[in-house]
Amino acid sequence: MDERLLRFFVAVYEEKNLSRAAEKCFVSQPNISNGIKQLEEIIGKELFTRHKRGVVLKESAHYLYPIAKRILGELQSIPTIFKEEKFHQKVVIGIADSLSQQFKSEFFLNVSKNVENIEWDVREMHRDCELNLLVREWKFEAHLFLPIWKENYVLCIPNNHPLVEKEEIHLSDLSGEPFIHCPPCEAHQQSLSILNSSGEKWNTVANCSTKTEVLSLLMAGLGISFLPDYFAKNWSGFQIKDYVGPKYYREIGLSYAKESLKNNAVKEIVELYSKE
Repeated sequence: MDERLLRFFVAVYEEKNLSRAAEKCFVSQPNISNGIKQLEEIIGKELFTRHKRGVVLKESAHYLYPIAKRILGELQSIPTIFKEEKFHQKVVIGIADSLSQQFKSEFFLNVSKNVENIEWDVREMHRDCELNLLVREWKFEAHLFLPIWKENYVLCIPNNHPLVEKEEIHLSDLSGEPFIHCPPCEAHQQSLSILNSSGEKWNTVANCSTKTEVLSLLMAGLGISFLPDYFAKNWSGFQIKDYVGPKYYREIGLSYAKESLKNNAVKEIVELYSKE
């Protein structure tokens, strides 16, 4: 529908006279008359009854008037919207399950302070996400990785285990002790590296598919495990104990494809952490 038809209609409705409406719209009276006829044909309703002194408004005109005013108002505001409105920049981000709430909250807080107007679409980590917050070992093939934090692996011992009473624990103290492992995750390889460095044997009592399951069995007192520091903090049922032996850590950061940098918000986030 031609915007001019609505403008002609509003002018006639408000002036109740075709001549005054034509003057208001800076067109000739025949243009106004023809425009109203076109509009009536489009909507299939008669809007005005014409007479020598002007027009009489029909019920259909009363119904159309507020609609026409709203549409014309919105059309008029479009240039202003694009000049003044700050549009949200959408970012699709995948988050790894085993990251601590501290890391995740610090990331979102830092980005919100330094990058304006982001609209987050938060999902499970996936290669199709524009960004992924994850551990380096989980980086998707062909993606770039930008490290942000390092997180140490710590020795976690159930409260009911005799070793919690020792002030200094050596890896040899772990020989034959029940261990809970998580073969699918990166912590398993770190645990094996730590334990194998002692040359001692250990007793595996459980293999779990996720670190969260390891945490549950650990809290139940079933065995000992190595877990990332911030992931294990603030839970009950076990203690984090220092030990004499090699220390390992995991790197947490952003994984992303080069194509993701076409999104200006993603580019700003990457630049933010590249400077830190």
